[in-house]
Amino acid sequence: MSEEEKNNYTEKIINTLLDHPFGLSITEIAEKTGFHRNTVSKYMQKLEGKSSVNKKQIGTASIYTTRKRKYLRRNLVVSFIQALVLGLKAKFPKEENKFKETGKLITEHFQFPIEDIYFEEFKKVKNGSDTREKLKLFQLFYNSFDFFQDDIEIKIIELSKNKIIYRLFDSEFFDQSKQYEYFFYILCGITEGIYQQNLNLAVEVNVEKYVFSKKKGESYIDISLKIQ
Repeated sequence: MSEEEKNNYTEKIINTLLDHPFGLSITEIAEKTGFHRNTVSKYMQKLEGKSSVNKKQIGTASIYTTRKRKYLRRNLVVSFIQALVLGLKAKFPKEENKFKETGKLITEHFQFPIEDIYFEEFKKVKNGSDTREKLKLFQLFYNSFDFFQDDIEIKIIELSKNKIIYRLFDSEFFDQSKQYEYFFYILCGITEGIYQQNLNLAVEVNVEKYVFSKKKGESYIDISLKIQ
């Protein structure tokens, strides 16, 4: 195969990932590009070696996202959302629950781009009796609606039959004065909406704790999900 043909394969794979910014499996990339699955697998290994793509595990599947972006400049969008959240908090102080309600309403009017692999995970647990598996889904789909950090670190710090607490580290929306905290209340509402729509499950999602540090890896927010 010529160097030009290799570049064409790489370009088509990257462009396909650009069109699906929240990730595709090797099988999905093969279906969308028309390439053989083995060919895609070989090129994904090369792209991963060059740090051109990110990989994460969703169930038994590896999901790939490209580090390249063709959408609006990230810094510009983040700055705009931060300014918007700051303005809303100044205008409507101590109205956290209203912003959570707003987040839930957003899910009724906007379809978040949750890819097929995530829907498969929803299907697996929807009719099951293990509530813990349902609560653990948040860790898988969170990045489909936090558009700014698709590699944010998320850890489970508490898990019981009806409640789970997640710790999210080093978000773009952490600051010492908590001026952007309404962003997380909106995300809490979005999470409630996604659980209701995809699992027909009522969950209460809340911000439990907010810790800011200037040291990387020490700023975090704890978010709880409780089955109603």
